[in-house]
Amino acid sequence: MRHQPSIWPGKLAVMNDTANSRSLREGRRSIPGQIYSITTAVNHRQRYFADSNRADLAKSVLEDSQTWPKSHPLLWVLMPDHLHLLLELQTESLSIAVGRVKALISRRLKAIPTGGLWQASFHDHALRRKENFLTIGRYLLDNPVRAGLVSRAADWRWRGGSLVDAVGMEWSK
Repeated sequence: MRHQPSIWPGKLAVMNDTANSRSLREGRRSIPGQIYSITTAVNHRQRYFADSNRADLAKSVLEDSQTWPKSHPLLWVLMPDHLHLLLELQTESLSIAVGRVKALISRRLKAIPTGGLWQASFHDHALRRKENFLTIGRYLLDNPVRAGLVSRAADWRWRGGSLVDAVGMEWSK
């Protein structure tokens, strides 16, 4: 059964990220049911995932349901030097969800570059009510095409999430 995002169901509780967190941006709030567009980059923008073996290992983490115990990946795209996520929070903070994904990928890869694999911070954007997450999903899935890595988004192997098929159906209309 495919997950249906619970987009902005009335009043939502706010989970404040830890005030002393180094990765906490001023004003960042974690809201259950909120959908976030997230980008996290490899340290020094190294093209670490240009190696298909490394990308496949990261993909296995992203596809594992145990990676997402309290959040739901609607869509993800792994690029050679960064990761895009369209993530729906459930009962954990955004910083914890993103931190866990980064840690699990690093652990699976084992041989990590000096200084760590990921930049410490990440960029997030909470989708507003009027924003169409399918449009944003299309934009994220087109990233490998814009980067000149493939001619069609469907040809990119390192993508996934419950919305990939829905976004693909929207493209064909």
